[in-house]
Amino acid sequence: MAPPPGDAGSGTVRHGVTLVRRLSIFVALLSPAGASAQSVSLPPQPVFIEDFAYDPAEPAALLRKWQISGGLDKKIWNSRVAVVADRIGKTVGRITVEDGDALDATNEAMLVAKPYVCDAEGSRAAEMEAKPGGAAPTERAEIQVNADRTSGAGELVKFGEIVWYRFSFKLSGDWPRDHPATGRESCRTVIHQIKQNASKDGVDCGASPFFKIEARPFGAGAHFFAQVTSGASCATPPVVRRTRFCVADLPRDSWTNVNVRLFPAQDASGRVDVWLNGMSCGSYRGPMGDRENGRRRNGTAFVDVQPRFGIYRDRRADTQTIYFDNIKFWNAEPAANSDWGAGPPP
Repeated sequence: MAPPPGDAGSGTVRHGVTLVRRLSIFVALLSPAGASAQSVSLPPQPVFIEDFAYDPAEPAALLRKWQISGGLDKKIWNSRVAVVADRIGKTVGRITVEDGDALDATNEAMLVAKPYVCDAEGSRAAEMEAKPGGAAPTERAEIQVNADRTSGAGELVKFGEIVWYRFSFKLSGDWPRDHPATGRESCRTVIHQIKQNASKDGVDCGASPFFKIEARPFGAGAHFFAQVTSGASCATPPVVRRTRFCVADLPRDSWTNVNVRLFPAQDASGRVDVWLNGMSCGSYRGPMGDRENGRRRNGTAFVDVQPRFGIYRDRRADTQTIYFDNIKFWNAEPAANSDWGAGPPP
């Protein structure tokens, strides 16, 4: 029997309509509006990633992204900054500092005397700095994000712009086991810092980093804290304010995750939020750096010391080692990105 009028080829018609609809959807996705809708649904991706996935036999590969402490003798770079296998099943960054590494002494007499500032009974820095012309020598081994100070190319941290970042670290078993004596502070041990240098009449004023994180040796672990510094570092005497927050005691030989939301500003709009192992740990609101004499480029304040990771400490005889992994920076809110690994800002 012949099909009734209108039924002939009805399957072909339905197939054609379906094909037209699919093509319409495909064209819509290719259009600027469709592409925009897709991109909005994706979580922000990091603008900088360091997972230390290098061949340990080729440590120079690090120099594509990092520069090593300028005062550290190049002959010992490979023993102080290295990529090593870790029991978490991947390679990580290892940074070691030993007695005298990149020693920073303020005068020739101090270089000759080579006084130690720290030992198991804590720091003598306050005592040494209280003497006329006194200072406490420091030493370091750090890696710093590569950036062009003239053009700003490669800068991750900028005044007036929000940056989110995270990193993991582990203190080695050689971390000193200090127990500060009465009247002594624990020994300064900076593991991460961001800085705006300051100068007046061509003389460097010895500004402190406007944001830093420390892990000071104490007992079987370390005193961890974040600190923001602001004020006139070139004044006589310097008029600076230091604010500590996110204070915690951490163990050695265990990985710790740190997340930071940083809005560097030299007025009351400045903000820092810190998370420790995924939990909100503390916040700061207020100015950062030196508004009066801090470094400027084309008349605008800029961060001339981009993020550093490693060990910067008051001089001591002990060897110290720290491990880093999973360093990532974002220039957009990354809470939806699984790599962020922390909650929203408080």
